[in-house]
Amino acid sequence: MSEPHFAVASTFSPRFEAVIAEADRVARIFGARLSVLHAGARSDDKVTWIRDAFVGLGREEIDIYWCDGDKPATALMDATVSEFFDLLIVGAMPGSNETRNFTGGIVRELFTRTPCDLLLIPNPQDEPIENVTACLLVEAHSPRWRSAIPALRSLKPSSISILAADSPFAQARRAFSSSAEQECPLEEMREVLSEITPEIDLRRVQSNTGFILCDIIQDAVPDFIMVESEWINGQRVLPPYLGWLEQVIPSRLFVFGRSPGEVSHIDSPQAK
Repeated sequence: MSEPHFAVASTFSPRFEAVIAEADRVARIFGARLSVLHAGARSDDKVTWIRDAFVGLGREEIDIYWCDGDKPATALMDATVSEFFDLLIVGAMPGSNETRNFTGGIVRELFTRTPCDLLLIPNPQDEPIENVTACLLVEAHSPRWRSAIPALRSLKPSSISILAADSPFAQARRAFSSSAEQECPLEEMREVLSEITPEIDLRRVQSNTGFILCDIIQDAVPDFIMVESEWINGQRVLPPYLGWLEQVIPSRLFVFGRSPGEVSHIDSPQAK
C-alpha cells in the first residue's frame, strides 16, 4: 500500500502554528506524507515562516504548493485535483460564539467540492490530545459507516460514541433499498468497533432535522466527529440529518467519501 499524502491549507492567520501542529500530528498518526497548500503568491518570507514552523515540529523537509486562482477556495480545490491528495486539512473557524463554531464561505465551498477526504479543525490546539475520543455519526442500519473504520483504527480512541440517526428519510430509504443494503444491524457496529476500544456508547436518535445530534455532540465534546458523504452532480452531499454540519462544526470533523473521479497520486512540477 502506498504512503498516503496529506495536505494542510495555510492561511498565515493567528492560528497558523496550531493548525500546522494539528496537521503534523494527524499525518504522523496515519503514517502519511504531509505537504502545505497556500492560496497566494510565493515569497521568501512565507517560505521561511512555513519551514521554520515545521522544523520546530521535527520536519526538516516540507513541500509547499503555491496555489493560484481567482478565489482561495478555487485555488485550493484545483491543487487537490491536480495533486491527488488523500486528505485535505483545514482550519475551519473564522469566528464563534459561546456555544457554536460557525464556518465561513471558503470552508463551506471546500466542504462541498474538495475531491479528497477532508478534516476540518474548528479550534486547533498546539498541544497533543490525551485519551482521544471519537463520535461516529451514521444513518441507522446503513452500511456506509464502515468507511470510517480505517481512520478509527489509526486514531485509536479511548472511547467511541455512535449516534445512529433514524429519521423519516432514513426509514424511507430502507424501505426502497435492497435486502442486502438493509442488513446492517446497529449491534454489528458495536461488535466491530469494540475491537478498537471496549468503550462503545451506541445511541439511536430519532430526529427530523438532525439538530438534536448537534446538541448532543456539543454537550459531549468529542475530539473527532466522523461522517461519510456521497457525491451527486459533482458536489459532496451529506444526508439530510447532517446538513447542519455545513454551517456548524462542533469539533474536529473527518468527512469521508472521495469524488468518483479521484485516482492515485502522480508527480507534479508545482511542489517547490
